[in-house]
Amino acid sequence: MNSFLAEVGWLDLVALATLGFSFTLYGPTSAFILGGNISMRMLEWRKIWARQMMRRDARITDVSLVRGLIGNVSFFATTTVFVISGLLALIGSSSTIVQKLNALPHVETVTEETVIMKLCALLAMAVVAFFKFGWAMRLHANTLLMVGAAPEPAERNSVEAEYVSTHLAEMSALASGHFQGGVRAYYFGFASLPWLISAWLLFPSLALMIGVAIRREFFSKAFRVAMPMV
Repeated sequence: MNSFLAEVGWLDLVALATLGFSFTLYGPTSAFILGGNISMRMLEWRKIWARQMMRRDARITDVSLVRGLIGNVSFFATTTVFVISGLLALIGSSSTIVQKLNALPHVETVTEETVIMKLCALLAMAVVAFFKFGWAMRLHANTLLMVGAAPEPAERNSVEAEYVSTHLAEMSALASGHFQGGVRAYYFGFASLPWLISAWLLFPSLALMIGVAIRREFFSKAFRVAMPMV
């Protein structure tokens, strides 16, 4: 372990710590400072959808909607499997990557241990994304079951209907939150790619990605459009 750390520069260790803290703390920190994001606003629209569903005799539209969400998440989960496989293959070819990087002009010399550490960081985020997508699929499937458990339209004003619609919306929102977490792992993964060339490039890349993410989740036109009815 000591020999491994000896081959990794202090700047890369700082970059790894920065990436880890940013990835872990982005969600709770942004929510604490800026409040609810666009996903939180969409929870109210999900509640409206669930209440409207109670009025329909045929709920084919609602089933198709949830199935569409499952299909979207399934695509990302499948893609993530290929990403993980590719990263594992790159780790096995780390020596070749070191040779290619060291042959580039104006690029600082890298060691194989440094490249492996960077690829393992990308792999960790891909694994997190896969588990997020997998759990989102499970939660969407639970939402589909709740659609089937909804009472008949004649009972739409009953306590049971209110209970089902509220919990259906919350389950769908939980699924969306985990899907967003998986997509966020992709964001951080893409922001980490310049790190393969130089640790100095990671910091502006992370800052740019976080700025874009904050704008989209809290200050975009979509965020304003998602304002629920008062």
